[in-house]
Amino acid sequence: MVRCPRCDGTAPSVAQFCPHCGAKLPPPEISPLAAVLVVVSSFIAVTFGIPLLYMAGLPLTIPAITAMGEAMFLLIPLVYMLHRKVNVTRYVMLGSSRHVGLGLVLGICMLGVSFALSIVLTYFLGPSASVEEANRAVIGLARESPVAMMLVVTLAGICEEFAFRGFLQNALRRRYSLVVALLGASLAFGISHFDPQGTYIIATFVAGLFLGYFYDRYQSYMLAATAHAIFNVITLAILVLAG
Repeated sequence: MVRCPRCDGTAPSVAQFCPHCGAKLPPPEISPLAAVLVVVSSFIAVTFGIPLLYMAGLPLTIPAITAMGEAMFLLIPLVYMLHRKVNVTRYVMLGSSRHVGLGLVLGICMLGVSFALSIVLTYFLGPSASVEEANRAVIGLARESPVAMMLVVTLAGICEEFAFRGFLQNALRRRYSLVVALLGASLAFGISHFDPQGTYIIATFVAGLFLGYFYDRYQSYMLAATAHAIFNVITLAILVLAG
């Protein structure tokens, strides 16, 4: 069976259109288990592969190495999809150019949600030492190479949305309900931004729910990627200006 993205009804996997609402049905091309394993592989490659590049002493700047790590979140799922001969544009629901403007608005709205949530989490859990250390490192890099860091955080939004929304959430959504797909993809998204204290994991999990809902609502990767990238860019600018 395949689940209709419009009305949430089910239909035989061979059907091209939903028998309930008439919407065109996406083919069940990637199983949820395969999607989870591919995303886990991406996370392992980033966690262990990128530090090895740094320790190897290659003539690469830290922003360049960071960009390579973010690119893995896109490249590994993409290679798997091409191997399975999946129509990538259709599968990730690319969306249209008009969704870019909506993504800009969504990214700005996310800033308000993130700010309010950070206040609540800091009140109950206290400030996160690892997040503060990461912020100091980002501020230092941004002051040394502002353009490079802007490109890195923009790339992060593009690549992470491809992996967690376009690839993983889609795979879950085509087999399960929207709630299950949102929770699964957002949990993976949160864990990938690991913080021993848990503050950053919770904040990223909530951001994943936010992005995932609007991604499913408008069926647009461009919307989610734009919102994520804009959120990252503005957050970086605020960190640098605030010091």
